[in-house]
Amino acid sequence: MTSFRPVKWWEIPALLMLFGFGVAACGDDTYQPRVICHNANCQEPADPENDSLMDSFERSMDLEVGDPEAPPFDGVEIDTFWWAESDRCLMAHDLDRPDDTVDAHEVIDHLNERLEQRIDDELPITRYHDEFTVLIELKDDVSEHGDSHSAGERRLHAECVVEMAQSAIDAADANGYSVEIIYMSFAPGLLVEVAEVMDDQLDAGDHPVRLSALQGIRRPVSDRTLPLDEYPDDIGIDLVSTHPQWLAPGDLDAYASRGWDLGFWSFNLTPDILDAIRRYEPDYVTTSQAPSLAGWLDTRN
Repeated sequence: MTSFRPVKWWEIPALLMLFGFGVAACGDDTYQPRVICHNANCQEPADPENDSLMDSFERSMDLEVGDPEAPPFDGVEIDTFWWAESDRCLMAHDLDRPDDTVDAHEVIDHLNERLEQRIDDELPITRYHDEFTVLIELKDDVSEHGDSHSAGERRLHAECVVEMAQSAIDAADANGYSVEIIYMSFAPGLLVEVAEVMDDQLDAGDHPVRLSALQGIRRPVSDRTLPLDEYPDDIGIDLVSTHPQWLAPGDLDAYASRGWDLGFWSFNLTPDILDAIRRYEPDYVTTSQAPSLAGWLDTRN
């Protein structure tokens, strides 16, 4: 007898995508965004409960498509928290399960090992692009109660993520591949701190390093997304990552007027998100469904 389980809420858009898959499967055959594994978890169906956990990250790094076997993504997003209570820099999507988290440096060490092994095995390290993108998000909370960083904690968090980048860059240099580092945050002050620490401590060599504004749900629903004017002009921000379902009129023009490249992020590939990717061709797509997105891009092209 066949058993059934209830469909979880986050799986519904993925099921709906099946009906819209063929509708958008046409377009410019030169378009290939950098596909980024969202929250270090690209197992399908998308399950946010498993985001930013070491086990999910390891399983995602095992995903392969094509011949020769390549990952279905060009990089991975690592969420970082500074946990004030224990003075630790963590990979975590939030701080309500601190016992399930690992130190962010442990994640970078494991990523370096996996990329080195793929080089040794003469396998691709990305789906399409030359550099493997390490997308590091800096979360603004420092406790499970939502407390924000003090000035000292901002510095410690920035030093942590710059050390992560240096580790990824050093491993790439040692093993003959390229990485791209992107720092991203809803908190402009954290990007300011990262820029200052980079100037003092990061030796990137020929590896590109970028800063990205992050946009999501707006006021009055959420106060996390800040106006673009709060992101300083002089620290080198050249990218924005936004959710296509929450774009407001004029947003794309505002990004373009600043000379920013465009990134989209989402948990689920609903038909309207696929249509937005088709219409606006973002440079980056951060997705929890990298295998499905890779398949859609291959079909579309």
